[in-house]
Amino acid sequence: MLEAILIINFLGMIILPSIAGIYFARKLNLSWKLFLAGGLTFIASQVLHVPLVLALTPTFQSWGVVAYAVILGLLAGLFEETARYILFKFFLKKSRTWNQGLYIGIGHGGTEAIVLGLITALTFVNMMAYRYVDLSTVTSIPAGQLELAKQQVAAYWSTPPYLAILGFVERIFAICLHVALSVMVLFGLVSKKPVWFWLAVSWHALVDALAVYLGQKISMLALEGIVGVFAVISLGIVIWIKPKFAGAVNAEAQSQVEETGAGIG
Repeated sequence: MLEAILIINFLGMIILPSIAGIYFARKLNLSWKLFLAGGLTFIASQVLHVPLVLALTPTFQSWGVVAYAVILGLLAGLFEETARYILFKFFLKKSRTWNQGLYIGIGHGGTEAIVLGLITALTFVNMMAYRYVDLSTVTSIPAGQLELAKQQVAAYWSTPPYLAILGFVERIFAICLHVALSVMVLFGLVSKKPVWFWLAVSWHALVDALAVYLGQKISMLALEGIVGVFAVISLGIVIWIKPKFAGAVNAEAQSQVEETGAGIG
């Protein structure tokens, strides 16, 4: 039973984003290259982000739980929203519609889900291998870490089934968040209102900071429920901003026409 749920968990993290990418490309009549662009943006944002967090985590943790959570949230917001801004500003200059922002957000969050799904699958394979062997015979495990390794394997295989699927559920919520952030950053460019970039950074930072902080205070199930609320709010932002997005695009086009006319005159 647990094995089946664990498999569903990592397969869902890998397959669902792939299906979403294909479905929305057809539904919105967009190129899959936008999905790929969103995915590459996620990867690019982590090139500096991950090493920085790993290097400074001991220092951040020494400042207390609240400061640690806030700093991690801010770093995630700054690195990922800056990467999105650079993508839209310099590489996808013609991508200015709500549909494109939404699809690129799916690519960003979907790629994150696929990467985490692959890591989760690798963990599952390793734990399956360790489950039925005497760990003291595994040469790759140092003698000083043998007891810890036994505890980790035992904890993994004693995970309640309802917790084993939470990774997949969390990725669904995260994709909703990334779609909202993508649309917000793009709307800031189209409407020429930089405040939307900072709103995206703040929204991202808030969600991540609360997840880090509450993850040490409440159960995983309760935490995912709270993250789910943020996901619903994020979808609300996406829907709410759509008509404003169209108006901003029209205003930008009209402004370009007027500028062109003035230049000719």
